[in-house]
Amino acid sequence: MSTTTDVDELRTLVAQSCRILASTGCVREITGHVSARVPGTDRFLVRCRPPQDPGVEFTVVDDIKLVDLETTNADLDGGYALPGEWAIHTELYRARPDIGAVVHGHPRASLLCGVLDLPLQPVIGAYDPGAMELAVRGVPVYPRAVLISDRELGGALAAAMGEADACLLRGHGVVAVGEDVQQATVRAIKLETLADLTLGLHSVAGAEPILLSPEDRAEVAEFVSSRNAARTYAQWTWDFYLRSLSAADVTRRD
Repeated sequence: MSTTTDVDELRTLVAQSCRILASTGCVREITGHVSARVPGTDRFLVRCRPPQDPGVEFTVVDDIKLVDLETTNADLDGGYALPGEWAIHTELYRARPDIGAVVHGHPRASLLCGVLDLPLQPVIGAYDPGAMELAVRGVPVYPRAVLISDRELGGALAAAMGEADACLLRGHGVVAVGEDVQQATVRAIKLETLADLTLGLHSVAGAEPILLSPEDRAEVAEFVSSRNAARTYAQWTWDFYLRSLSAADVTRRD
């Protein structure tokens, strides 16, 4: 498969991710963005802001631009601009070669958990293994609510996130990463699932959530890893949300 074909397919995936995240409430209105590394290169595809932004829900492939870590707005044509928080993406890519895609969004339940300082704990198992995996691996918190608008702030976020799959940005939103666009997108959705469940549990006065036993954590984790279920789970979940889109055509602006 040629590099051009790979880039074109990846561009479509990034646009689809933006629409899926909007449909699930993980990005809001004109805020939120997705990027993907072009495998084997230092180039990236990222959702850029058009001159008149109709909202992330209406992202099309023309909105996804091929850039590198040093690209600036002056390098983009057609009046497009990089995300104001492009440093989220650049500094995570610099810090972690394992990352193939980055999602940044502003989902409500995750936001509230961060503001209320509610820990995202492993309270579910087979109900949602993807959400459980995030809880078991841990979801760190970046304590500032400012725009991640420069390399210093992006580096601080990357340091706070460490090797985690996702991070809460207190008073701001979330970041989720993955080996590819599908995995990063599903992790953002599952993080919001986990946050929503956490809010529900803490809304019951006097209730104390029961955490999974070490045995249950280990057994579910072993099931996922032994059958390569994590990758299949992410792909099938992605496919479900893709089929659920009310406007799946991302080849033209609505």
